[in-house]
Amino acid sequence: MGALLGQSANCSGTAVIVLLIYAGVATTAHAASSAPLTFSQQHQQASHPVAVADPLNSLKQAKLALEAATKAKNAPQTAIAQLRLGSAFEALHRYDEAVPHFAAALRHHVRTRNTYSAATVRYALGSAQFSQGDTGKARETYLLALKSFTALQNLAGVAQGHELLGHLYASEAKWTQALKNHEQALVAWEKVGNEYQTIVAMNNMANVHRQQRHYSRALYHLQRAYRKALMYQDSARTGQTLTSIGQVYQAMNNQEVAMGFYTQALTNLPPTTAPDYVADLLHSLATAHDSIGNHEQASAYLRQALLLARQARALSRVSSIYQSLSNLYQRDNQYALSLEALRHYADLQDSVFAEQRSAQVAELQTRYETEKKEREIQLLTKDRQIQASQLRRQQLLRNVLLTGTAVLIVLATVLYRSRRRHRRLNGLLQQQNVDIQAQRDELGRLNRTKNTLFSVISHDLRSPLGSLYSMLSLLNMGALPPERLAVHSERLSRMLDTTLSLLDNLLNWSAAQMGGEAIRPEPVYIDETVEETLSLLLSDAERKGIYLLNHVEEPCVVQADLNMIRLVLRNLVANAIKFTPATGTVTVAAQPLGTMWEITVTDSGIGIASTDREKIFGQGGPHTTLGTAREKGTGLGLVLCKDFVERNGGKLSFESEVGQGSIFRFTLPAVTQIMGVSRNTNSAAG
Repeated sequence: MGALLGQSANCSGTAVIVLLIYAGVATTAHAASSAPLTFSQQHQQASHPVAVADPLNSLKQAKLALEAATKAKNAPQTAIAQLRLGSAFEALHRYDEAVPHFAAALRHHVRTRNTYSAATVRYALGSAQFSQGDTGKARETYLLALKSFTALQNLAGVAQGHELLGHLYASEAKWTQALKNHEQALVAWEKVGNEYQTIVAMNNMANVHRQQRHYSRALYHLQRAYRKALMYQDSARTGQTLTSIGQVYQAMNNQEVAMGFYTQALTNLPPTTAPDYVADLLHSLATAHDSIGNHEQASAYLRQALLLARQARALSRVSSIYQSLSNLYQRDNQYALSLEALRHYADLQDSVFAEQRSAQVAELQTRYETEKKEREIQLLTKDRQIQASQLRRQQLLRNVLLTGTAVLIVLATVLYRSRRRHRRLNGLLQQQNVDIQAQRDELGRLNRTKNTLFSVISHDLRSPLGSLYSMLSLLNMGALPPERLAVHSERLSRMLDTTLSLLDNLLNWSAAQMGGEAIRPEPVYIDETVEETLSLLLSDAERKGIYLLNHVEEPCVVQADLNMIRLVLRNLVANAIKFTPATGTVTVAAQPLGTMWEITVTDSGIGIASTDREKIFGQGGPHTTLGTAREKGTGLGLVLCKDFVERNGGKLSFESEVGQGSIFRFTLPAVTQIMGVSRNTNSAAG
């Protein structure tokens, strides 16, 4: 947002890249006319060297320019065309195609030792990597660019780098690092003298404080930004700041004040404001009106927001607005309109979910391919080392043969040294062979993990989605009687619960297999965690007429990862409910066993057949059976439970009798000194 990369040509046609990143040279003129943007747009524009107004036309022109430059063998023009192509592809959200073009432009500037242009292109490359979801590579790219601008003593480039890193850390909820980078960006922009970017930096700091619920600090920075925006008569930044103030008051549940600021923001936004930004603002304004019972005005704002979101082709925003409209119409007893909005929401959810699923699968595939390539490189390196060792040995033998007839003493000395070196090389070769075999085994394990993961995705995830699609098709055939609609809605809800449970367990399992799940042990109150789990699953139990009993006596404190234990308890209790018939009971209890606590989940269900007991913990692949009400399972729940319990220093076992029920037991290390240990404060779902 603080830099634009222009291009110019001299009389001979040689193009150069010019970064207008000086103190307010380009950004001052731009800021007065541009509109406030969404977070992703801010992140992209903050890193973009080329502004793209018409992406499709820009893509066409850039392809023609690249073809002409390549034909003319003009390297500088080729780099410019690559940069324009990358920017056009990113504007079209085709990030996988944008990255190679940015990388090609970067290679040219690195090859020609143009540090300034290389650093600028790295910001664009990092933005595309960030949009792909690869925050690790994006962070590395940003840091390299920031290092270059620091060495060049270019304060505007330094400020831009800190701003991008602040957005990246905020997307990862690393608030301390995000705030630190935004503060450094503010200091740098103030030194440059760019008042417009100073306002943006203050807004960024306020948004980080708002996310942490530090509302007074957020308002302090926003008031400073608002005064500066008024002083410089910047309508775009004024509207942006008023919107941010409204968000703070809405987060504080002060809807009337929030509405006032949202309304002021609408009047201050320039006509060139991005439609998706205005749609978000109208959606927030509608939410505020809805919360105070002004449904008619809320409906009007939602319809305006819907038109703008469609214009911007923002599927996720359109889906969210339809959901809000459906809820609003339902509260007003306008069931036909509510159902119509709900249908639109459901249709869009398929597209949004498909995009998210594709992105997740692509990310997993990228991780696997990257690790595979690294292993292959290591194997090739070791092969070269072996070949080099063999070559050295051959040279040594040749030299011995040439000088062997010289002197007997020299020959004996050479033979002795040769044998000693030969033994050492053989030992080295044997060790290298052992290492290579271990790496091959690890590659095989990773390949099996990938195949299992894709098998579950293609079979267990496709089937419930097909059922959901069929159910939605049935609902879309026409108006249904209320009683049938209620039945189908309940079935649809159960299907969604099953699918979400599968996806949750699948992602947790894949993260554990890839080694991405770190253990964060802390004192955990089991009685409180059990009560939280039973409350979460109470509706499922009531639907089947099952009684949930908590027999955990206080105090029961263990040393474990809170989120992992929540997942273990949730899966065990959910399984117990699944295989327990109506009027049955599910009981959770705990008892001390030396330095451990043993937690048991007992049900009066149908039990586990002896033929299925060896498959319970996933031997031979994921295994699942239907529950007493024909509920579907994920096949990964107990596998995750066993893995997470063992990671926390415990063991998971079970005993079962067909027709009598099952008892699942797991142990965790006890906390002996509980004085001063606070109750569970992490409310994140496991």
